[in-house]
Amino acid sequence: MPNQILKPLKGFLTLKYRIEVLTGLHIGGSKESIEIGGIDNPVIKLKTFKLNNDILSDVPYIPGSSLKGKIRSLLELAKNKPVDRFKKYQEEHKEDFKWDKAIEYAGKPCDCGECEICRLFGTGGDKVKEPIRLRFSEFYPTKDTIEMWKTYLGEVYTEMKTENVINRITSTAQHPRHTERVIANSIFEGDITFRVFEDDGKELIETLEKGIKLLEKDYLGGSGSRGYGRVKVHFCDYEWYSTKNEDIPQEIKQVLDNWKENTAICTKEE
Repeated sequence: MPNQILKPLKGFLTLKYRIEVLTGLHIGGSKESIEIGGIDNPVIKLKTFKLNNDILSDVPYIPGSSLKGKIRSLLELAKNKPVDRFKKYQEEHKEDFKWDKAIEYAGKPCDCGECEICRLFGTGGDKVKEPIRLRFSEFYPTKDTIEMWKTYLGEVYTEMKTENVINRITSTAQHPRHTERVIANSIFEGDITFRVFEDDGKELIETLEKGIKLLEKDYLGGSGSRGYGRVKVHFCDYEWYSTKNEDIPQEIKQVLDNWKENTAICTKEE
């Protein structure tokens, strides 16, 4: 990566979160095992999941890629990145402008390599100018959540929601579809690791926090326009590990201490 600016690594900041599902959540998974007459839209699941000494199967989870992609896209929308990219394409293709190509270009992630979003999430190709800082873990259900699923859902762990397209004239149902969802009140826990480099200040942490707040205002997963995927993200704790036994930068520590929650969701041991 010839254009990357090399910076000394100060340490790793592990941000610990719990995601509270407020409405049914659908993050799509594979249909390979779905039989005729089964669910049209299954959720993504772990083949195996260890809970204490038990090995469970087909346990729903939240992929780190889903969180990363959604938070990044919302930050870029808030910064008008798609609009700017559309205008750039429009300016560069005055003679051969094509609407579908312009939309395709505008919808791609920012690759300027210089803005705070690129510094956090990275860019591809030869435009890399900063080291990537964020790593999203998978978010797994808590023990209490799995016990709740067993109590109300049995060994299935999810609910099935049936939807229909209604004919506007006859009011008859057409094209029924069955969508699998994680039920409301489920809790998932995981972390986001932040690689802190020399001269990194609180502005990058605050950008990540803004993206999380935007996620809470929007939705996670699919079918958000139909009420799916509303979540509350609780910042529960953080850990600092320095490669040189240095203390966490003070301005970052102050911000994180102010954000830490003391809610029951965070303090409950599982």
